[in-house]
Amino acid sequence: MQIDSLSDFLTQAGTEFRLYDLGRRLQPLTAPDFLAIEANQRPYPWPLQRHAWLAVCYWQNKASATPYVWFLKLPLDERGLFNNGAVKHFLAALVEQLGDNLSAELTEQQQARLAETPFTFQPTPDKLAAFHARLRLELGLAPSGFYQGARTYLMAPELQDWQQLGLQGLADVSARLSQDTELARHLGQQFFTLPEPVQNALLNQWQHQELPQALTEQLLNAINTELERQAPDHERIALLLGATAGSPNFSARSKKIASLLTVAPSQALMLTLTARLWQELTDETLLLSYLEQLAQLHSEMFNGLFAELVTLPALRPLILTNLHNSELSPALTHAMGQLFSGLTAADAHD
Repeated sequence: MQIDSLSDFLTQAGTEFRLYDLGRRLQPLTAPDFLAIEANQRPYPWPLQRHAWLAVCYWQNKASATPYVWFLKLPLDERGLFNNGAVKHFLAALVEQLGDNLSAELTEQQQARLAETPFTFQPTPDKLAAFHARLRLELGLAPSGFYQGARTYLMAPELQDWQQLGLQGLADVSARLSQDTELARHLGQQFFTLPEPVQNALLNQWQHQELPQALTEQLLNAINTELERQAPDHERIALLLGATAGSPNFSARSKKIASLLTVAPSQALMLTLTARLWQELTDETLLLSYLEQLAQLHSEMFNGLFAELVTLPALRPLILTNLHNSELSPALTHAMGQLFSGLTAADAHD
């Protein structure tokens, strides 16, 4: 039995499957794209710490079948391509558990053994909740049992104690906001009257979902309100901005980021742009502004964040093109020089 890739296994086992990236934020990965990645025809699009963080969901061809999920952390090489040795290691462990019957259901003990391989991981609670909410929505399944309580609370928060809410319920509500126009409109009017812990939980969930445009614009307006305070909360500004990450690039957000980068951007903002809103940095002007501020104000973070950005296929060519840009500031030129000289020395040592 020859199984060389995850898609080989999933196909030979007679399953239907879906894949999601859980590294920077929840994003679907289409089957054609995944096949091309497995064949090393293209790099993995969203690497984090030189790994692909995948949720692999599969089920037998039965309407009533319960989906199974693996959370796989697969190493990537310096080009962002799959380390096929790691994939084969995991598949060998999987086939060892299943034997010749690839369509057999794994027992809890077998699942536990697979979890002991170095290629599995446990998502953070917020990503796990967002994933389950999105998966149930896309498979046409009912939301979790926490959904109705969360929705009822958000429509009339004065009637219920927010501390009784479940994270999964807030994730379910967030995943369905684009369809729930009544709740989306209500949140647009009342969101900033909710208790701060509820606001923060929702903002964290919204990083993983595409919000209605009106709600996204209200979040950007809230950044303006925060900036007008005598002592703006920069963590909150970053959280508000990050909550718009599920929406495609749009001019109002790009302008807001450009503005924020001109006024001593915080560490929280720089981290949010790298982790959640890297797609905005495909604009060369924004990218260079980001790198300049990173080098001048947050030099202690430069190496780590630059290394993360340069692994992203959408940004790598643009960054490399500007390595010898004569218009870069001395601070940025020095920071990049130090970084690459350090990498060269490390390679020579190895």
